[in-house]
Amino acid sequence: MARKRSEADSDKFDQLSGSIHVGVDVHKKTYHVATRGSGSEIVTWVCPAHPEGLMQRLEQIKDRIVQIVYEAGPTGFCLARALQVAGYPIMVVAPSRMPRPVTRHSKTDRLDCKRLAEYSSKGMLLPVTIPSQIEESERSIIRLRHQTMDNLRKTKQRIKSFLLFHGIEEPQGLTKWSKKAQQELLSLPLNLDLRFTLRFLVRELAHQEGFLKRITIQLKRLAQTEKHDRTMENLQSIPGVGLLTAITFHLEVFRPSRFKSSEQLTSYLGLAPGVRQSGETSRGGSILPAGQKRLRSMLVEAAWTWQRRDPGIGKAYRRLLGQTGLAQKAIVALARKLAVVLWRLSIEQRPYRMAQVAG
Repeated sequence: MARKRSEADSDKFDQLSGSIHVGVDVHKKTYHVATRGSGSEIVTWVCPAHPEGLMQRLEQIKDRIVQIVYEAGPTGFCLARALQVAGYPIMVVAPSRMPRPVTRHSKTDRLDCKRLAEYSSKGMLLPVTIPSQIEESERSIIRLRHQTMDNLRKTKQRIKSFLLFHGIEEPQGLTKWSKKAQQELLSLPLNLDLRFTLRFLVRELAHQEGFLKRITIQLKRLAQTEKHDRTMENLQSIPGVGLLTAITFHLEVFRPSRFKSSEQLTSYLGLAPGVRQSGETSRGGSILPAGQKRLRSMLVEAAWTWQRRDPGIGKAYRRLLGQTGLAQKAIVALARKLAVVLWRLSIEQRPYRMAQVAG
């Protein structure tokens, strides 16, 4: 059976001339594959979602393959790492950076893989960095914390919505979710059914808080390992940057030297300002959202403390505030500067030096 398939593939690949670009539309159970020759000839097929099977099909044209391309998605980078180990030239692209037709068009898996191969052959794609398995596993811990924080916030919202809907007055201290206020929730005079629902929600809240503590302990252990401790110490030398901000930045911006400029870094983090230009007029716009929203929020929050504790940065903030007239714009600009400082400290492996105040 394998021999017949190999012969059939050979007949198909004979149609392809010169160098070959391969587009793969990756799904949980299948790979939709398009191979494009230098003369625009295209051969497509579908195979099970197993890297070994795909590489076996491509083996006979391996020397002619210029690039294999697929979009980053829920299937992760397992296929990319397997292709790298086998010596295939692989590029993973962000779906948000894919060229998009101006007009509406049909969308199928077969068309998607053909477009990937075509865009690759024309040099229209930009790659994302493929993390190693260790880098990805470490990053999974900080993302698990983000998910737990989201679940915790939703549970608190559900409790408050429950109280509001049934006309139940909130205990004092519930704004800050103190332990005393949470205990008072359990002692509210309610009928049997309402008490059951509220106890269930409060129990869920306690579980989420317990999960959050365990995840935070694991992150602290990770930060103290020999691999990360020096970088963590340097990043936390900035006033306002605590452990969680430092390790989130460190794990999300893995391999900081891969960024060739501060502009690349801020674009990756979604802190780069947009530019609107027409004729002789050019002005900055709002930031271009990208990257991890949670990290961006952490950097903005840390920037508020930074400008209060570092006189030189405080002066820079006041200057930005005078230029923009809006505290929100000024602090986002300062968060952008903070990200660049964190990036430089990561590369140079040195502690922060307080900004000098002129005059």
